[in-house]
Amino acid sequence: MIIHIGIDDTDSPNGMCTTYLGALLYRELSRLAEPLDLPRLIRLNPNIPYKTRGNGAVAMSFEAGEELIPDIKDTVLFYVSQLADFEHENTHPGVVFFEGEIPEELRAFSLKALREHVTIEEAERVAGDVGAEYFKFKLGRGIIGSLAAIGYPLERFTYELLAYREPENWGKPRGVNLESVFLADRWAYPFSYDNVDPQKGTVLITPHGKDPVLVGIRGIEGARVLQVFEMVEFEEPVAFYQLYKTNQNTDDHLVPKKIGELKLYDNAVVRGKVASPYWERGRHVFFELEDDTGKIRVAAFEPTKRFRNYVRKLLPGDEIIAAGGVKEHGGVLTLNLEKFYPVKLVPKIGYEKPKCPRCGGTMKSKGDYFKCKRCDFRMPKELTPIEVPRDLERKIYEVPPDARKHLSRPLVLPGGEEVLLEALCKGHNGNEQL
Repeated sequence: MIIHIGIDDTDSPNGMCTTYLGALLYRELSRLAEPLDLPRLIRLNPNIPYKTRGNGAVAMSFEAGEELIPDIKDTVLFYVSQLADFEHENTHPGVVFFEGEIPEELRAFSLKALREHVTIEEAERVAGDVGAEYFKFKLGRGIIGSLAAIGYPLERFTYELLAYREPENWGKPRGVNLESVFLADRWAYPFSYDNVDPQKGTVLITPHGKDPVLVGIRGIEGARVLQVFEMVEFEEPVAFYQLYKTNQNTDDHLVPKKIGELKLYDNAVVRGKVASPYWERGRHVFFELEDDTGKIRVAAFEPTKRFRNYVRKLLPGDEIIAAGGVKEHGGVLTLNLEKFYPVKLVPKIGYEKPKCPRCGGTMKSKGDYFKCKRCDFRMPKELTPIEVPRDLERKIYEVPPDARKHLSRPLVLPGGEEVLLEALCKGHNGNEQL
C-alpha cells in the first residue's frame, strides 16, 4: 500500500521550520516503511499574506503494509504535536494522509494553491472529495499546503540540500567559511547556483533567522549539490542534512493571463504596452502596463537593486512581456516584477545642436541664437531631433539572486532564455527535470 504524507505551517520566527520537521520524519518513517522517492519540498503561492517563511510544504510517500499505517500516522502526529511552535500566532499546522494513486482533482487543487488563493474550506472540501484524511492544529491552515504538496505534479524539478544545526546553536551566527562557499560555487556553477551574489560578493546559502537551517544548497543535479555541500567548510557541527526534490526555480507558478483577468495574489505573465513614464517613490520604481482588457501598475521594488535600472529605460509605447505576482500596495493592485522581456521598443528621440550649414562647424549657444565657432554664421536656436540608441536588448531581464523568489527560474539554468521565454509566453507542459 502506498501512503502519502503532507505537513505544513509549522514555521515560526522562534526556530521551528517545516523542512526540519519533514527531514526528521523522513528519517524516522524510513525505519518503518520503504520510501518511494526523496521527500518533496513544494513552494506554494508566495503572494499569500499569511504564509509562513518561504510558503513551503513537505510531502513524502512510502510503501507500507496495511498493518503499519496506524504506526506511521501516529508517528507523524506525535512529531508535529511535540515540535511545532503552537505558541506563535502564525503557526497553524496541518497534516494530511492519502492512500493510493493521486487523483486529477488533487493535482488541480495543488496547481491552484501554487498560482492563486485558496481557503481552508476549499482544502477541506477537496480532501473530502478525494478521501484524504486531515488533521488541523489551531486554525489548521497548514492543511492547504499539506494537501497541495501531496498532489503536486512535480514534472519539472530541481534539488535543494538543507543542512541543520544543533539546537544549542539556533539563533547564533552561522559558522560557515565564506571563502569555501565561493570556491565551491566556482567549481559547480551553473549546475549549482544562487550560492553567492557575485556582484555584491555575498553568500546566499546561509539564512539569517533563528531557524534550524545551517545552509541551503540548490542545483539541477542531486549529486552535484551533495558535492558542493562536501566542499563547504563548516565552523560548527552539522546535526544532519536532507536532500529534497523541489519545484523551486521552475517558474511553474507563472500563468499567461490578460491584464483584465488579474486578481489579487495571482502569479502571472502578461503582455502589454508601457502606458506611462516610470516614476519613483521611496527608491521603488513604478510604471503602468496596458493591453486591450485593462491596465495595471507594475513595480520594481528597492530590493531588486540594479534590476531597476533596466526598468527605468522603458518608454511609453514599448511592448513587453512582464512576469510577477499580484499584490496590493497603497490600495492599488500591483504586479511585482520578477522579470521582463522587451518585445518591441519605440524609437527614442533626443536633440542636439545642428552643424553649421555654411561650413559644417560646431555651433555655440548665444542667447536666443546659435553662432558658428569657425565662421561666425548665425541661425535660430532650434535643436535637431535624432534617434538615440535604446540600450535595451531583446532578452529577458531578471532580478538579482538575493531578490529572487524561491519559485522564479534563474536564466542561468540549462536551456537558455529561449526555453524560459516560451514558458512565459505560452505556459509550459514540461514533463522532465529542468
